[in-house]
Amino acid sequence: METRRQALLGLLITAPAPSIGALVAFHLAPGSAGNIVYALCKGVLYGMPLVWLLFVVHQPLSLSPLKKDGGLRRSGLRFGVFSGLALGGGIFLLGSSVGHWQQPAPLYDIAVRSGFAEKWQYLLLAAHLCFVNALLEEYAFRWFLYGRCRVLLPPKTAMVVAALIFTTHHVIVLSAFFDWPLVLIASCGVFVGGLIWTWSYEKYNSIWPGYISHALVDVAVLAIGWKLVFG
Repeated sequence: METRRQALLGLLITAPAPSIGALVAFHLAPGSAGNIVYALCKGVLYGMPLVWLLFVVHQPLSLSPLKKDGGLRRSGLRFGVFSGLALGGGIFLLGSSVGHWQQPAPLYDIAVRSGFAEKWQYLLLAAHLCFVNALLEEYAFRWFLYGRCRVLLPPKTAMVVAALIFTTHHVIVLSAFFDWPLVLIASCGVFVGGLIWTWSYEKYNSIWPGYISHALVDVAVLAIGWKLVFG
């Protein structure tokens, strides 16, 4: 069993990493130096859970499978699909008013500087975010960070704390691209998503329902981004 001291140490090492990386890369030192710090912090976020599993708590690797109980498995998959469609649909509808908050021209300039101003580049970025990044975030934020919070706190409190950790670095990234009214609205959406996906992990003891939902939400967000960047 993992001790509270071990869980706290894992949380203190890993939880600040994405926010530190985002703060340096997008605000304090944009450019090569910031990108290096950002990559190192991502390495901590995604690498530390694996190190922790193998060398601290000495547990075997797992693909986080849904339980073989057919009803529970189907319930988890349905939850992932329907929650993703509901959240993504709401985000897409809200995104229709984004133009009232944010002019597209600066976003296109950001796309040029970031290397995804061509449509094929944007599609590659979208594929990475939906199929790779969303999965890694479920692994890091739900399995590892929420798992450590759950050792230290009651489940409901742990869910809120884990969702706040998930939201913090998104606020930092969003504030580099958007005005604060839109940042606040989007951050509330991120927090709600974080709560739902954390609850999903608690209920199904698997990252896969949350990942399905997360990926579908990312599709909606990227569809809004496509409209803003390419018209």
